[in-house]
Amino acid sequence: MMSRQSQLFTLLRRRFHSPSNDAPTETLRKKIADLQKSKKRRNPIKNQFLVEVPESRSYLDTATMPMFLAVVGIALFAKVLMMIDDSKSQEMIERKIKNAPQGQGTVRMIDREEWDEFREVRPRTPFESKLARPNAQIRTGEPVRKDDLKNWTIDVLTNALERTEESVRRGSS
Repeated sequence: MMSRQSQLFTLLRRRFHSPSNDAPTETLRKKIADLQKSKKRRNPIKNQFLVEVPESRSYLDTATMPMFLAVVGIALFAKVLMMIDDSKSQEMIERKIKNAPQGQGTVRMIDREEWDEFREVRPRTPFESKLARPNAQIRTGEPVRKDDLKNWTIDVLTNALERTEESVRRGSS
């Protein structure tokens, strides 16, 4: 029973909303005429299609007085900051020299034995760490062998790990 009523209801609804084969009714014609009249009554400026045109940037090509003043002000401000930094850096250097431990920063002649010790330490290239083993020798001007490259890589990684451990120890204490 309920389904029959819903079917009838849907059929009626379809008939009301379905387009008829007849010409438009008189009421529809009146509504269209009213809409057109109301459009004509509206302000014609509102019916125009507006397109925003970007403003020309040619005014940026010519320098004006405020621009000059801004540049001069920034330059003076930077100069004052540099002068303050220079005066403080000189004071800081003098303070460090004054507070340095006794004997630090002094120049002295080394003995022959100390010089020989320095000569015994083999020179390191920037490619070698302080843990570099004697067989890891990457020197400028020498051909690079695969074993040297492998040893150097191990040394660099070991050095990186050691520095990380040191920084962690310093940070935790």
